[in-house]
Amino acid sequence: MVSPPNSNTVIDGASCTVTRPEEHTDWSDFPNLGVLTLASALRSVPGVEPVYLDGTVVPWSEVLTYVEDNAGDILALCVSALTATYEAGLHLCRAAKRINDRIVTIFGNDHITALPRECLSGQQGVIDYAFVGNEVVGSFVAFVAALAQGRDPASGGYAGLVVHRDGVLHSEPQRPEPIHTALDYSLINEGFDHSRLYRENFDKRVAPTFHKLTGRHVRAGMPVEIGRGCIKFARNDACSFCSIQFGGLWRNSVPDAEAAWEVIRAAHDEGFDYLYLTADELPLTFGKLLREMVGTPPAWWSALPEDDRPVMVGYARADGLSDERHATMLRALGVRQLMVGLDAGTPISLHAMKKPLVSIREANSPFGAEKMFDHNVRALKSAENAGLLLKVGFVIGHLGMDARLLRENVDSMKAMLGSGVGSIASLDVEVLSPEPGSLDFKMLLDPAMASARAQELGLSLPDRDRHEELARRWRDTDLIDRESAMADYVESVMPGLTLDDLAAARAEVRQYGKGLGVTIGG
Repeated sequence: MVSPPNSNTVIDGASCTVTRPEEHTDWSDFPNLGVLTLASALRSVPGVEPVYLDGTVVPWSEVLTYVEDNAGDILALCVSALTATYEAGLHLCRAAKRINDRIVTIFGNDHITALPRECLSGQQGVIDYAFVGNEVVGSFVAFVAALAQGRDPASGGYAGLVVHRDGVLHSEPQRPEPIHTALDYSLINEGFDHSRLYRENFDKRVAPTFHKLTGRHVRAGMPVEIGRGCIKFARNDACSFCSIQFGGLWRNSVPDAEAAWEVIRAAHDEGFDYLYLTADELPLTFGKLLREMVGTPPAWWSALPEDDRPVMVGYARADGLSDERHATMLRALGVRQLMVGLDAGTPISLHAMKKPLVSIREANSPFGAEKMFDHNVRALKSAENAGLLLKVGFVIGHLGMDARLLRENVDSMKAMLGSGVGSIASLDVEVLSPEPGSLDFKMLLDPAMASARAQELGLSLPDRDRHEELARRWRDTDLIDRESAMADYVESVMPGLTLDDLAAARAEVRQYGKGLGVTIGG
């Protein structure tokens, strides 16, 4: 089970101007929960020895050497790939198959879920099978068991399985399944000493900042899953830049508060005291579960002094956090830090990004965006009052943005940072990336869709013919150079702007935050 590194860090010639991994929240501070979950589930398969391998911390040359040295014993090479890591995963599979062409290669995660046809048809002989979506743990384990027994797995009806055969893409629908919580933490260090590498990164990037802001020493971080999903997924109405592929269930969680506390206890027992709740949004999506947890703390938790309890961090929408009852509930649960995507500095930009949570009837009304902007402002004060630290995120760029809107957004972002000095601990500012699976990516490929959306918003677009010319570069391909796609999207839908303009705006907001004493990234 392999999580590759960012492709632009290991493949020669990849562009890397605004996508340098060291400038972003770095998951190399923590174990990879998805890979650990699948590897743990494979423990039940007789004769199969799962290997956990995280290429974001293990040097890429060592990953390649390990696969090459053990190629004769590898039944399946399973790659969890995002768009940023997909090409590196292909590179690894090609190297393995050159030595042992009997190795079965299996891909999963967001990139191949968004582009199954393009990936499987474009990489025949490199990718043998794929699993798409989230509810695939049980079917993946059964599939590997069939491989181990020498059976043809393609005829088994495994939920989420996709295969390209005889020029046709065959896929099995996903089926609901519970969240898999039985993790075998010993796998993290069985093949490589991952813990030492995670700890080194955590000690450099997370622990000092958290101690400076809270006075609390934390030793090791771990993502934990008590729920997954976001309230925006309920109507398949994600923000325009969101590329999360939520699979067959828009929301899934452990069954009750007792099960949630057990997930937290298991991680704490392994020495993790900084627990990253992976839900895409907490208070509006999982409010009932969180309230039950606050009301039924287990004995082991209550017995610990507050400073010895594990710290929890997570995600919240601003319109959830602006309600002080939600902020107080999260603080009572032990949540100390929240990631909040404020994302844009003006109501029209929030509307263009589809940030507001509105009814179908109000989908094209600007009123929801004005309320969302107010939620952004109030969320900062609510967090400060509850003693919550915030990591706020802004996205630079959207359909129809021009120089005037860009300037208004930058000025407004800086004003919000200034007003939130008491609650903002760290800052992420990123240039819009049209990731596969997102609405922005679809609009990059489809000028007519972009034009219709711009009309709804009352915004202008650049030349339609040029957009069509650029769109042809990205249709029917699985290899996405993210920076090139970003530049083409800016040229296609943001009149008078370039990627350099957006990068300069990002630098300005980051520099302003730094001047306020806010940590950038981290």
